[in-house]
This record gives sequence, C-alpha cells and structure tokens, in this order.
Amino acid sequence: MSERLSLFVSGVYAWMTCALVVAACTAYAYYIKLVPQVFTLNHNLFGPLLIQIGLVAGLSWFLHRMAFIAAVMMFLLHAVLVGATLSIAFNLYSPASVFSILLIAAGMFGGMSVYGCVTRSDLTAIGNIAPMMLWGLFLGWLSLNFFAESLISRLKIGFMFPGVNFILQGAGVIFFTLLTAYDTQKIKQLGQRMLAEQKAIQKVAVLGALTLYLDFINLFFICIFFPFFSMFYVVLILITFYGKASKRLT
Repeated sequence: MSERLSLFVSGVYAWMTCALVVAACTAYAYYIKLVPQVFTLNHNLFGPLLIQIGLVAGLSWFLHRMAFIAAVMMFLLHAVLVGATLSIAFNLYSPASVFSILLIAAGMFGGMSVYGCVTRSDLTAIGNIAPMMLWGLFLGWLSLNFFAESLISRLKIGFMFPGVNFILQGAGVIFFTLLTAYDTQKIKQLGQRMLAEQKAIQKVAVLGALTLYLDFINLFFICIFFPFFSMFYVVLILITFYGKASKRLT
C-alpha cells in the first residue's frame, strides 16, 4: 500500500473514530443526565430518526456538490443523533452489559475490516448480494416489530417467536461482518482511483467513514438485539448503497 493510500485509509478510520467518540460522549451525557433525556422509545424519537435519514441521504447523494466542511458538520451531527439514540440502551441494559456488547461488536468489526483491507480476494460478490440481504433483514425485522406483535396482541398470545429472533440476529451478525470486509475493500479501491483528486478524496474519506460507521452501529444493535433500531439503521445502509455521490466524485 502506497504512502498516500495509507494516509487516505487512516483518514477514513480517523473520521469514523471521531464519530464514535462523539456518539459515545453524547450517549454518556444523556445517561448521567448532563443533558435532559428528551428521547425515549415512546417520546420524541421519530424526529431525530428522520433527521438521520436526511443527513445520510444528503451525504450519499449530494456529497459531490458540498463543501468539505459542510460534509464534516453533517457527519458529526449524525453522530450526535446516533449517540442520543444509543442512550436509550442504557435505560434497558446495565452499563456493563452495553460495554461488553460494544467490545464484542468492536472485535468483530475490527477483525473483518482488517481482513477487507489486506486480503487479495475479490469481495465483489458480497456487494452484489448485499442489497437483497439488506431488504431481507429489513422486511424480517419489520414483520417482527409490527405485524407479529400486532397479531399477538389481538390474539392475546403471551409469547413471541424466539426461533425467528435468533435466526434474524444470527443472519444479521454474519452478514454485517461480511459487509464490513466488503465496504473496507471498496473504500480502499475507491481511494486508489482518486489519489490525484485531493479535494474530492477528502470528501470520499468522510463518506467511507460514514459507511463503516453504520456497519459498526448495526453490528452493535444486532448484538444487543434491538430489532427496531437494527431495522432503522439497515434503511440508512440501503440509502448509502443506492447513493451515487462517490460515483459522481470519480
């Protein structure tokens, strides 16, 4: 790997780490009530989620038209909103449990990201099936969150579908670890093609950081088994898949 390419890849991980730190600090500030807890599962939640969709869509589709500083501010604002969302997990799980699952997700993400960066195998096949898998997971969680629960409440049956939960969780973990490797390789290859475009490559580093950041967040929510948020962040990854900003920059 050339020195300039190494700097690009390092920049992607630096921006991703920055976003994770911002999200973690925001979540912790909510947890210790440094700021008011205005977002809960039943109150004021959909506004921040819709803003996250808007931010990811803007970066994925219109990055080529933005100034670099505008892209960075949108990325970091998204991280703040993710942190506010993550704070809800502290209301349902102990900090030790959240931290343990965070370490598990980080280990899986880190291992597959390193593999995607160093492997000479072509991982394009993962990218080809990724949209289909993402839609499958989205529809599975949609059914689990809404249709199944509605049916159970109407029939007054006091159980969920643990087998379906387990299958979706296992499939999600496997898929997002593979997707992490694919996205890492794709970002590296994109950086190789754009080494001569200094201004554009800075924006691509932010978009690459957003892509890997969403992979990691999805792994975390799947490991902690939070189907509603897993479903939501799958939607955000689908937006990045269909976004054309990186192609317009090349």
